[in-house]
Amino acid sequence: MDGKNLNVLDLKNEFRKEIQIRNSGDSIFWIKNYSDTNYFEDRKTIEKMFGSEIESKYNDIVHEISEENPDINFSIKENIIQWLFFTKQRSPIWRNHLNNFINYSEFEKKLERFVETAVSMRWTIYKTKNDNNWITSDNPGFCLNIEDFLSQQKLSSIPIYDLNVDSILFYPLTKKYCLNIHPYDKGESLNLNLTNTPLNFETTSEKFLKLINYCTYINSSRLIISNDSSSIQNLEIKNKT
Repeated sequence: MDGKNLNVLDLKNEFRKEIQIRNSGDSIFWIKNYSDTNYFEDRKTIEKMFGSEIESKYNDIVHEISEENPDINFSIKENIIQWLFFTKQRSPIWRNHLNNFINYSEFEKKLERFVETAVSMRWTIYKTKNDNNWITSDNPGFCLNIEDFLSQQKLSSIPIYDLNVDSILFYPLTKKYCLNIHPYDKGESLNLNLTNTPLNFETTSEKFLKLINYCTYINSSRLIISNDSSSIQNLEIKNKT
């Protein structure tokens, strides 16, 4: 998504239930002083860190993914891991997301756990076809327990740092590409990991795309975002209160 003419649905706005056309800098996407804290001398320390260390890497990540090179440089994979973890920790689903960063020892443990798991699993990039698009939200990406998903059709996400060999992670990177981190198949070499396994690029089916888009909606906090209105209209939307 290029940030212009975005189709946005505010699930918690009882007075504007229609899809709005917005640009990325519009106020609907921002919460004033969202990451301000007195924990640091500079109240904007966390926000500045995101701007300089995390968000600045997004364009490079998208560029490399769009090349569809299975042997993508490992440094890009590292950037993706960092970007995924930090953006999920800043999500508005947390009652107080600042606690995720201020308690450094706990933050470090969660990050280490996520990194160890993410590098030990297979990565697949699902591509859309025709005019179909992945949607995103103000809480993009979700992690599902495989057994709960298959046996109970449970679509609510578990925390990203609880990713393990019994779970799968999906994260829409752009309108065309969605990352899936998932276990290796039974019987594959135990020596396989992110350093020696190429990325899979697969074209998604329309049925699978609708399922993942619906999961994105289920796990959103307030906003559903797409490059086209039809991707949102195809969801069975119920306003959140």
